[in-house]
Amino acid sequence: MAKADPKKEKLLIQVLKKIPIFNGLALTQVRKILALCVHKSYAPGDKVCISGTPPEEMFVLLSGAVGIITQEGIKVATILPVTMLGEMGVITGQPRVATVEATKPTAMFIIQRDKFDAVLRDDNEIRSKVYRAIIDVLSGKLSNDNVRLRDYQQEKSRFEGQIADLDRRLSEQERRAEIALDLAAESSGRDQAELELHVGEQVKDLLPRALVVDDELEFRKLLKDALPSFDVLEAADGAEALEMVGEEKLDLVITDIRMPEMDGFQLLEALRAQHPDLPVLATSGYIDEEEAQERDFDGFIEKPLSIGPMQHAVDSVLGREKKTEDSAD
Repeated sequence: MAKADPKKEKLLIQVLKKIPIFNGLALTQVRKILALCVHKSYAPGDKVCISGTPPEEMFVLLSGAVGIITQEGIKVATILPVTMLGEMGVITGQPRVATVEATKPTAMFIIQRDKFDAVLRDDNEIRSKVYRAIIDVLSGKLSNDNVRLRDYQQEKSRFEGQIADLDRRLSEQERRAEIALDLAAESSGRDQAELELHVGEQVKDLLPRALVVDDELEFRKLLKDALPSFDVLEAADGAEALEMVGEEKLDLVITDIRMPEMDGFQLLEALRAQHPDLPVLATSGYIDEEEAQERDFDGFIEKPLSIGPMQHAVDSVLGREKKTEDSAD
């Protein structure tokens, strides 16, 4: 790394001291780590590292943002500065378990594994402090994972409770409807199957209808399960969605951003031109709520999906729609 002026060096040292595995090092020891750092910039979509590859370097995220993507291609997290990436692979030597991709213009420090290993071999004190810090990081990660698991289980239980309550209500309504159909068939002399078909069509028309647009089948299924009170249609990209919107009466569109054929931005532009009153929510791990608002989406659902915020976003946008209609009346 080129020699920095004193002010810049001080700032970079402060940045490195924010990294948990380095924050116990003395000033002279942090300078040794800083000397290993190579600066590199990434454009949105650039791969920082790829799942399954050897861990030949670790990274310090200085600015921008990156997404963590599983081997199945599902984005599971967004990482913001200042953060260390890939350090556990460098320590353990295990292949990378996920792909890291820039989601905004991003700047990184890269530390090569062989050079880092050389510093640890040559300086027993640095090695001791770094390994002790790694143990603390792993202990904290385990604690945080347990908290997240507990929160997920609680949210899952609440969601399942809502589904169970809805199922009980539907079962009760079905029993009442069956009795009503028997009485109607008996009094009118019409065939019960014919009446069931007619009523079924009427009831289906009462449910709000949502179109979920995403090229990931599993995410579409997840969102469909999370909207039990909707008649949910599915599309794998913007072009397919646009065709369906022209054929179906919809109350809401929920679209991913990065998709083949036609992405979410292009879909929104087409929908605003052809169906300006149709609410459109964005769902993504690559943009944030602020950018979604700037792009004129009616709301935003962050990936990975969280049931509570998702339902709030849906309820909010449909609530605004209803208020607009009431005001017009």
